[in-house]
Amino acid sequence: MLGNDYAQARKQYVEEVRRSFQHAEQDEYEMEPEAGAVSFWKVRLLIAVCIFAAFVLCDQTGSRFYHYTTDEIVEMLTEDKFQPQLDSIREAWSSLKEK
Repeated sequence: MLGNDYAQARKQYVEEVRRSFQHAEQDEYEMEPEAGAVSFWKVRLLIAVCIFAAFVLCDQTGSRFYHYTTDEIVEMLTEDKFQPQLDSIREAWSSLKEK
């Protein structure tokens, strides 16, 4: 019977230790974003900065970018070419949210 008491005590000890780990504090590094996601955003930012620098360089020197002047590029960006499609998407989204 002595062996049975020891086994019961050991089992109870193991259960207590397991319960103590369930209440452990969260890992400090658990909330940090993944390294891949951060590097992806850095690459996107670098590309955006390079495109902007190329645009400013073309504007200052008066050169063309793929046969377009900077004024033509600005005009293309300010056109409301896709506005009807965006409006229809917004209407569909609002109708879905109301349901």
